[in-house]
Amino acid sequence: MWMLGDIEAVVADLRVVSGRYGKCDDNGQALIKFKNGVMGALTAGWVDVANPVTLMISGTEGNAVIVHDQLFFKAKGYNDDKPVTQLPAALPLPMDQFVNAVEGKPDQPLVKPAEAAARVAVMEAMYKSARVGKWEDVG
Repeated sequence: MWMLGDIEAVVADLRVVSGRYGKCDDNGQALIKFKNGVMGALTAGWVDVANPVTLMISGTEGNAVIVHDQLFFKAKGYNDDKPVTQLPAALPLPMDQFVNAVEGKPDQPLVKPAEAAARVAVMEAMYKSARVGKWEDVG
């Protein structure tokens, strides 16, 4: 949503695969229709023993993938098989950001309440879609 904007509708399949986390769904896929016409796919899970790929973003102009904590990037005009190493410093972990804000430290990059609510609405639509087996509009 940070990159592509608001979401119109989703269809999802969420399930328990490994059982390592009790009845908590540990694998899921969703198709996403963005309001601007872009289609996206989201896959997440805790079922891969090694979990080598933690993020993959692919599009018609390029892709970025994190494999074994290394970022690889390909796009028109840039095609290097070596990992990208010149990156900005990582932000503090979200819980640390929250604690820092509670302690009164300024300029914490916290998610705004409206933004958090929008993401919760998308997740609720995904869970409903998984239950009923059809596309769900995002409220």
